[in-house]
Amino acid sequence: MSNQELQIQQGYFSNHLLKNLLNLDEAVACVLEMDPLSKATTLMLSKGFSQLLVMKRMPNNMVLREHIVGVISLRSIVSRLAITSISIDSPVREFVEQGQLSVCTEDSTLLSVLENLGGNEYITVLDSKGTFVKRMITAFDIAVLYKQKVIPYSQLEFIECFIRDRLVKFGILSPDDAYGEKYVFSDFISLFSKNWSKLEMGSLDYNLFVQLLENVRNARNAMMHFRTLDTASHKSIDEMIRLLNITK
Repeated sequence: MSNQELQIQQGYFSNHLLKNLLNLDEAVACVLEMDPLSKATTLMLSKGFSQLLVMKRMPNNMVLREHIVGVISLRSIVSRLAITSISIDSPVREFVEQGQLSVCTEDSTLLSVLENLGGNEYITVLDSKGTFVKRMITAFDIAVLYKQKVIPYSQLEFIECFIRDRLVKFGILSPDDAYGEKYVFSDFISLFSKNWSKLEMGSLDYNLFVQLLENVRNARNAMMHFRTLDTASHKSIDEMIRLLNITK
């Protein structure tokens, strides 16, 4: 493998590491095992979490792996409530879920975490050395990331189909050429630009539209090479979708 190929591969994997996909710098939400249940439930309700880490102790507010007792969740609380009455003053340790805690490091890839979440509702993310807790992630967090990764592909498909259909509708290309393998995306943009006056794009400005198309092309190329889109690329795609949705 050449140095250039190695750099591309390393860039691809770095774009899909948890530390580059999630905000791991927020304070970790957790409680001490002797804290009252009321503190745990209040934290979960106020922060919108369904579970919290339970710690033996937190010297200097450091959340160390070695001090993890387990996890308390709404499910573990409700399970206890179903069989006996409970007091909000009861210590949190009485409601810790049973079973082994699933952990990974911030250098883990999104794909590896997806596999682990198949049998776990949450995973504790540690720093690269496996010493400090960085965050607890759930299936919901991964679903949000998955949405961020997948939706742009659907948007780009919509944009490309619009351009192909427009070129066919106004006789610039035959259906076979528009949907065959003869042309690539940059060819469609070139044909669209050259035949702008025939395509009935209403009051849209030619220069602004073509520049936006070029931005979309760059975003498409980045995605086809498995690079994470930046904010500007997402914005360009969203703007193009808005314009096309109002163009009949």
